[in-house]
Order: sequence, then C-alpha cells, then structure tokens
Amino acid sequence: MATDPTRRVAPSGTPGTVQEEVDRLLEPGLGEHSIRELLGTLLTSLGVAERRAYLSRVSTDKGNGFYDRSLMLGSMPVELQVPRSRSGAFRPRSLPPSYDRGYSDQTQALLLGLLTSARSVNAAKGALKKMGLSSSEEELETVATSFIEEIELRNTRPLDPDVVAIFMDGKYVEVRDGDRLRPCCIYVVVGLCRDGKRRVLSCVARPGRESLEEWKTVLRGLFERGLRRVLLVVQDDFSGLLGVVKGFFPKADVQLCIVHMQRNAKSHLGKDDAAEFQKRVRCIKAAWDKDVGAGQFEQLCDRFAGAYPSFISELRKKRDHYLAFLQYPDRVRRSLSTTNLVEAINGQLEILRRNNGGYFQSEDSMKLKLGITLSSLENGKWRHNTAAIERSIDQLNALFEARYEGES
Repeated sequence: MATDPTRRVAPSGTPGTVQEEVDRLLEPGLGEHSIRELLGTLLTSLGVAERRAYLSRVSTDKGNGFYDRSLMLGSMPVELQVPRSRSGAFRPRSLPPSYDRGYSDQTQALLLGLLTSARSVNAAKGALKKMGLSSSEEELETVATSFIEEIELRNTRPLDPDVVAIFMDGKYVEVRDGDRLRPCCIYVVVGLCRDGKRRVLSCVARPGRESLEEWKTVLRGLFERGLRRVLLVVQDDFSGLLGVVKGFFPKADVQLCIVHMQRNAKSHLGKDDAAEFQKRVRCIKAAWDKDVGAGQFEQLCDRFAGAYPSFISELRKKRDHYLAFLQYPDRVRRSLSTTNLVEAINGQLEILRRNNGGYFQSEDSMKLKLGITLSSLENGKWRHNTAAIERSIDQLNALFEARYEGES
C-alpha cells in the first residue's frame, strides 16, 4: 500500500529526569566502536547486574573487582570483564559453562535479539540505562557500528567471477527522517555459489520506490566487483529488468518468479478462475520434462486466453523465462523457480519493521538491523548447504562448465 512520504509521526520519548540524563549522554551520537566491544560491554554489564542481585541476597559477601576473559560468540572473539566476589562463591549465570569458551546457539540468538528488538540504537542504550545494566557514558556510547560498516563492505568487496545462480528482489520500507516518513527500497542480491553456499552479494538501501535505474546501478556494481559468469538469474517481472539483466549476463538463463506470477493471477483473474490457474501451475511445476511443462503451459494459456487476453498474452511472451527452471535437476527446481531465497531476508525485515512500529527510526538503525539479519543468516541457517543443493551441486557445476567451456 502506498504511503504518503510527507506523513508525520509523533515524536518519541517520555519526559523525566532519567530520560533527560539519557538524552544528555546520547547527544554525541554513534561512537567508533565495534560489535565485539558492544557485546563485551553487554555481557560485562549483565554480570554486574547479577552480582548486584547476589550481594543483595548474601549480605556476608562483598564484591571483589573483575577478571578478564575471552570467549567465542560463534566465530567472533569477545573480550569481557567477569565480576567476582570476595568469597569466590559468585559466578555470573550469563557465562557459558566453566570449561567452555563459547556460547550456545540460544545465547547467541538472545544477544543478537537484544540488538534487533529495540526500535533504535538510542532506545536500546536508554533501556540499558533504565535496567541498571549500563552505568557509564562510555558504555552507553558503545554501539554496533561494525554491523553498519559490514553492510558497506558487503557492497564493495571483490566477488568470485563465477556463480551458479543469483536471486534478486526489492523490499519497500519506510525510514523516519525528522518528523516525516520517507520511502526507501532495499535491493538484495543473493548468490548460490559453485560450492553450494548461499551468500548475500549486495544489499543496498536507496531512497524512493523500486526503480529500474537503481537496479542498473546494483547490477553494474556486481559487474565492477568481478562477477562475470552466471548460469541462472532468478527475479520478479519488474518492468524493464529482464532486458537489463540479459545485457549484463547474456549467456545466463533468466527465471521469472513463479510465485509472483501466481500472485498476479489472483489480481487479474476471477476467484474461481484464479483457483483453477493455481492448480494448473502446480502441475507445471511438477512436470518431469521441459517439453511436458511447456505443453501444460500452453494448455493453461489456451484455457484463459478468451477471458483474459492481455494477461495471457504477456505470459506467452515470457513463457521461456517462466519455465527456465525445468532445465535444471529435479531436486532443485523448486528452489530455482522463485525468489524465495531473498524472501528469507525480506521476511526478517518485515518482522523488524512491524516490531519497530511500521518503520525504521533512522538510516543507521536500518543498516544495523540489516547487518544483524544478514550475518545471522549466513552464520546460522545458511552455514550448511541444503540437502537438495548438496546432492545437485555437481550437476549444476557440470551445466555451468558446459555453457561456458572454451572461454578464456
């Protein structure tokens, strides 16, 4: 649904001496600190809060400073100070077991959730202050700039020249700019690499609605960073994008997202016809052979051409692009027929958007949460290849080599 870019939003914040003090401390803005420092500070502060609660229960014991400890949060080393008591009986429950140097997956998810749950970076720091988990200006100024920097680095790093497939889609969001909401589109490109790994190749936020010119800029950026040969490009049928993609990757197959086609059918066809259309598409997706699928596609077009000539005419023009996935191994056809790989990111962003009141508080807040989302996917769910990709990657690479063999 379109949103008026001049719509005003109510100012945030509540009056009071605590909030005034937080505002004073936050006035300098974002600090020059890394995510490691932020997590170290959070864990140290949690330990301090635990010791405070312990000492309130055990009046015979006293605090006795801190000792340094290095832990692993996934693949990230984190340095923190562990609070101790004079008797030695206190140990923070927020630490992993004594002989473990890393945190469990659940704890890692909790820590990253703490960063994503707040509506803004400033709100997260204000919450820490109110909870008693942060006691100094330095701690409040420790912010997640590494994730913001990671987004910038992700869009500039050199790329492998060869990729099995790329998946492209745009996500519309709104960002607060003063007392107004501004439209913004996040352009996401995910690559299926020749080792079967899924990696985000580009994630660019641009003001305004989704546009062809911005997609040209994104694709040009991929090309300039080294990407040259692609077996398959999966995208939606955004106006003009098909021709632009073929210009950059002339030997690549282009698959137009089947799911987007099914959604469009619901808006162009009557209710009963749309239901029949969906059933016929499911049969096409299950076709064992490309020629069989093409025949079923023609039957579908013949069935609805009389009642919906314009819509069916457009489908027929792009038939080969809707059926490109049928040229690939059966196990991965479902994955290669849609932009669902990008939707995994868009879905997380939609949850964050709703949790933030329907918009992002600032561009930095959006980049921070984008960085957390992408890193969480690549270091978590996407760390291992799917079973279907693992079993088919040799066939996909053979198709890649057959198409590009003889090139220097």
